Amino acid sequence: MKTDAEVQREHFNLISSKYLNSRKNENHLAYKEVWWDKILEFLLLNYNFDENCDSLEAMCGLAEGSNLLKKAYPKLKLNAFDYSDEMVLAAQKENNGNIRIFQADIINFSEKEKYDIIIILGGLHHVPNFVDKVLSNIHQALKKDGIFINLEPTHNNFLFRFIREYVYKENSLFEENTERGFRLEEYNQKLLKAGFGIKKQFFPGLLGYVLYYNPDAFPFLNIGTSRMAKIFSKIDWFLGKTFIGRKFSFATWSISYKK
Repeated sequence: MKTDAEVQREHFNLISSKYLNSRKNENHLAYKEVWWDKILEFLLLNYNFDENCDSLEAMCGLAEGSNLLKKAYPKLKLNAFDYSDEMVLAAQKENNGNIRIFQADIINFSEKEKYDIIIILGGLHHVPNFVDKVLSNIHQALKKDGIFINLEPTHNNFLFRFIREYVYKENSLFEENTERGFRLEEYNQKLLKAGFGIKKQFFPGLLGYVLYYNPDAFPFLNIGTSRMAKIFSKIDWFLGKTFIGRKFSFATWSISYKK
């Protein structure tokens, strides 16, 4: 019988081409550009990473997070891995040796106090039955006071949970039996249980997120121009600082640290 990890690897190998193409959509990229500007601005105000620092992007896809961190911290040493064979090959081709990219399974990943930054962009919901072990692995791999940057699908009300579960069931790009989003409270409790302190959280996964962040989840909503996508992204960030964001966001950015 296949493990959940094997099911996920086979699924991503199967849909990798469609997934990668959707992530090159102009509206999607424009929407995320605003997000990353905000995240990098926060990091630069609070952290100084130099040539003695190492980063790791787990469940990396195309290693997008590593490339963006490099823009803010050009001397940072970059490492990344994914469990999908096809994703590893695509990431290696995309990055031309600028990042050390290798294949590994986050559930069995084991390195000790090696990295100053670990980043996962939308990965924990692919291993919901093993998330405690995965967070423990990440905590172990970080140096003391190292930071964990994570973007994760979350929900804080019943309706949004229902919508997400419906999409996972009906859209072939998702593997409904081995994926699920987290309640915000559940997600935060798991971070704390693993030994993390939460430095900062952002809740910008609102209307623009629905329209543009997952063009493969809601393709019929991906309308308008890249300029419009940026405007919606800025509105999401503004509202994400209020109770509206915390209550209705489809996603949470967390910057946590190893205690």
